[in-house]
Amino acid sequence: MSEDGRLSLYKLNGLVSYGKVQLRYRGTIRPGPVSGPFDMPDAVLDEDAIFLDGNSGWVPRFTTAAMQTFEMSVEAPAGWEIISQGRRSGDRGRFHFDMPHAQDDIYLLGGRYARYARQHGDSELAVYLLTPDESLAQRYLDTTADYIDMYSEWIGDYPYAKFAIVENSWQTGYGMPSFTLLGSRVIRLPFILHTSLPHEILHNWWGNGVFIDHSNGNWSEGLTAYMADHFTSSQRGKDAQYRRKALERYANFAAQGRDFALADFRSRHGDASQAVGYGKSLMLFHMLKTAAGEDAFNQGLQAFWLEHRYRTATFTDLLRHLLPDDDDARANFAQQWLYRTGAPQLLPGDVIVSGTNGAYRLSVEVRQQHDGAPYALKLPLQVNFADGTSITETIALDERVYVQVFDYGKPPSGIRLDPNFDVFRLLDPAERPASLARLFGAGRQLLVYPANAGKDDITAWQRLAHAWQQRYGNVVLQSDSDTRELPNDTAVWLLGWDNELLEGMRERFSGERQQLGENSFRIDGLDYRREDHAAVLLDPDNTRTLLGFIGASGDGIGALAGKLTHYGSYGALVFDAGTFANQLKQQLPSLHTPLEK
Repeated sequence: MSEDGRLSLYKLNGLVSYGKVQLRYRGTIRPGPVSGPFDMPDAVLDEDAIFLDGNSGWVPRFTTAAMQTFEMSVEAPAGWEIISQGRRSGDRGRFHFDMPHAQDDIYLLGGRYARYARQHGDSELAVYLLTPDESLAQRYLDTTADYIDMYSEWIGDYPYAKFAIVENSWQTGYGMPSFTLLGSRVIRLPFILHTSLPHEILHNWWGNGVFIDHSNGNWSEGLTAYMADHFTSSQRGKDAQYRRKALERYANFAAQGRDFALADFRSRHGDASQAVGYGKSLMLFHMLKTAAGEDAFNQGLQAFWLEHRYRTATFTDLLRHLLPDDDDARANFAQQWLYRTGAPQLLPGDVIVSGTNGAYRLSVEVRQQHDGAPYALKLPLQVNFADGTSITETIALDERVYVQVFDYGKPPSGIRLDPNFDVFRLLDPAERPASLARLFGAGRQLLVYPANAGKDDITAWQRLAHAWQQRYGNVVLQSDSDTRELPNDTAVWLLGWDNELLEGMRERFSGERQQLGENSFRIDGLDYRREDHAAVLLDPDNTRTLLGFIGASGDGIGALAGKLTHYGSYGALVFDAGTFANQLKQQLPSLHTPLEK
């Protein structure tokens, strides 16, 4: 019997020589609580919808045969569509699914959907919508075809007979073999076509085509994020910005002893796990590609796909193809990046230029500032010259203090370590611009609300504090009347336009691009009034104690409580006071970097 009493374990004895067994069973599906990062019930089976996977116990799990092929016939109510893996045939309440490739789970979904489908090569593309929308469906079908073609050329042929996008009343971004669930609120957002959709399509190669053996970590999420999310950013010329955000997320939520070894990552269950399992992992794949070259990296991925499709694979199996000729390099890479916690912390030491008359020697010292053994890594170095040109060198770093010398025919004028954020490392605080995520991830967030606010507003601020405490675990709430002075070692939010502490701190929210007045604020020359807009402003100086301001009241407080957690990389936000729709989101610059000399 399982721990929750829902499932029973049986042992089959006396199997016949030809090894075939027929099982007949029946039971009641218990939905269970809504839980997890996707807010999905453990099971759904009612008059409106069905969602069943292995956790519901609707099909047997065999401890000696985790991977299974299957054929399945389903009878459904009139007007229902049924979704599962495999090639579908039948309609009008009778459906058949044929999955000839081994799977690690069997899914069954259904409901009253409007179905749109077309054939694309050897595969069927389909969209299932709870509310009919021909135009939306066609956009998804067109975009899906493009991404399937791109990844098929990049990795290998698309592995399944179909790919389906299924609208879900639970707000998910969840991928299964040959289909994905997208929440009803997000599926109509235009950017999802080029963010979540390619990510879920790619999972049909990584995670749902080659399945994950978790014995030394989940490699799939980082590789998928690198080849989908990072790749689409690179197509827009924003790949360095994407990597910087990944490093910021790690510094904000996983540094200072809050991380864990990548080999222990199984799935995302919070900001720290996302920072490690997605962010750190994708940075490692970027470092591997940079070292090997794009062609060799892609050839390794293609060989990995051919060898392991429809099978499970470990992180080590993947490294065997990406570092194919060097057993020591694979072992050292795994030990340093999979099994070790923390991140390298790098700073330039002495930088000396000597010489004259066309013969110049540049000596660059690099220091590893973190605790523990030094890392071995290849560190990009940008060298700037007096004539306005620059060149990128590589420092092969493997000591705590390392000096490398370069010779040039013209005078160097400056250097910067890792200018495009190509190396997984702990960002120096001065490299990280002021952002909501820096406050969310601080050791403590002090939220100060106005004691003279109305009862409803105070209750709303208390609910905001409770919601953030549930997510981040670092929130302290107190009134402005109980706060004589702000601490120097704590991230602080000043809540409400009538906060007594705001007057003395107004200058910290004002700078070249933004100004905060008594009843209004200005960003980039545009004026906003408190009656019409809700404001979120941060002190733009990233060298000072983190300080934020939320100018909202009434229903706006509750609306922002959940919204702001999705704007972590921004430092200035404007929302409409009536609809609470976002009208402006702005990232703040990093004003200082000690990696430049």
